[in-house]
Amino acid sequence: MSERTVWRWLEQAKATGRVEPGGRQGYAVSDEVWEVLGEAGGNVSELRRRLLAGAGGDGSVPSMSTLSRVVVGRLSA
Repeated sequence: MSERTVWRWLEQAKATGRVEPGGRQGYAVSDEVWEVLGEAGGNVSELRRRLLAGAGGDGSVPSMSTLSRVVVGRLSA
């Protein structure tokens, strides 16, 4: 990890008084997104295209790599 990351963690620890690592929220696939994935025949690229079309360019759609990682991780669980 970079030195800058460590300094940022130290600054956050000073500000909050916590020394435990913060929790990561991550991206979770909702039931509606699973439904769209089913309609797309399991094609994550098509899922992302449909999500982008529905989002209207507001930037709330995760990257292709994030979507793939979440879908594969959930399917293998």
